Amino acid sequence: MYPFLCNFITALAGFFIMLCFYAKLAFKTFKPFTALIYSGIWFGFYKIVPSQFYLFFAAFLLLFLYGIFCCKINWKYTFLLSVLLLSISLWASGVAEAVGYWTAKVIGSKYIQILQFLDFGIACLFCGLLYLSLFEISKLPFKNLRHIHHQILLIAAFPFLFVLLTEQAISSSIYGDTIIWSYDKGLIYPQIQTAPVLLLQLFAGLTFFSILFLFCRLEKTVSVEQQNSLLAHQLMGQKGYIQEIHRYEQQLNSIQHDIKNHFLLLQQLLNQQKIKEAASYLEELSKFSTPLEYPVFTGNPTVDILLKSKLSVIALKDVKIECDLKIPSVSPVADIEWCIILGNAIDNALKALEAVPKNQKYLHITGIGKGDFLYLHIENSCLKALSSIDEGVGLSNIRTVVKKHFGTLDIEIGGGKFSLDILLLISQQ
Repeated sequence: MYPFLCNFITALAGFFIMLCFYAKLAFKTFKPFTALIYSGIWFGFYKIVPSQFYLFFAAFLLLFLYGIFCCKINWKYTFLLSVLLLSISLWASGVAEAVGYWTAKVIGSKYIQILQFLDFGIACLFCGLLYLSLFEISKLPFKNLRHIHHQILLIAAFPFLFVLLTEQAISSSIYGDTIIWSYDKGLIYPQIQTAPVLLLQLFAGLTFFSILFLFCRLEKTVSVEQQNSLLAHQLMGQKGYIQEIHRYEQQLNSIQHDIKNHFLLLQQLLNQQKIKEAASYLEELSKFSTPLEYPVFTGNPTVDILLKSKLSVIALKDVKIECDLKIPSVSPVADIEWCIILGNAIDNALKALEAVPKNQKYLHITGIGKGDFLYLHIENSCLKALSSIDEGVGLSNIRTVVKKHFGTLDIEIGGGKFSLDILLLISQQ
């Protein structure tokens, strides 16, 4: 019963802890019953597979399947978490075994009674180190582990895993699994230099956690730089928006100034029965005022002015425009952020439309809020040969705003169509 209890703690409890933090690091709901099933399968492997080499791959396979089918995350992120958890597990196991060997060699020779609890102590130490290590990793200030650069963390995890596997392979090939104990002389075989092995384990762990910490600091620095860049672009956008308003007001003042003259001239033409001349003059006047007349009613006055200005210019280029955008009166998305999204999207659409034949030009803007989210769809025609684009500053600024509001941005190109699908979290909570 005692050996079974030790194996139970080492294998099943340890694997259960890994699955618990697997769900936490993947930002998924932890399901204890499912984790128990996977832990039970691992316990079976632990009992029947004699080779540590095959045990490692069995553990990796189970963790990978748990991430794909239970946490439902992509394979790249599943691979990363599996490597990360296995590395921490091997490190905790190596430290616990090194401490156990030192205890058996130094203390066990004097207090032989302690040896009957040694396996249980090693199992508890392993689980404790595993839990504390993963708990500290879960507290690292990753804004969202799903959005970090997987390659960078793998650079940190793989050397750590390599050191641990190498240490285990060397220990197994040199010392094996045989232990010779004498009641008179204590531990006879194997005679391991415990201090260097333990220092190697501790140094590997310290290096790995230092890299994780530095990576978090780097991510924070990059985040601050992105925020500063966004603020700079917002300032530029604000200047552009002010210029649009000034231009709009100047055109409005110009028409208001001349409106009396226009009416007087029309009245004279009508009094003289010059109907054709009056109609022609009205047509010219209508063309002149077109940039001020494009109907846009989004519910946001700032966005209305921006869209009226930009869409009126596009309308003069024989582009079929459909705009059905409704913006909630209260949302965490600032006016300037709406201008960054819509202004850059329309500017990019205008560039693409310039290369499209006249009878094929169109621009559709739709958007509606539902619950805590707002869905925005912007679609325009483009050259049929176009299948990809190099994202410039405009799309980069849009992505920054979308990411700030925990949204998603999808780009679709093909068949003479370019579309942006944007989902924004607009909840006030």
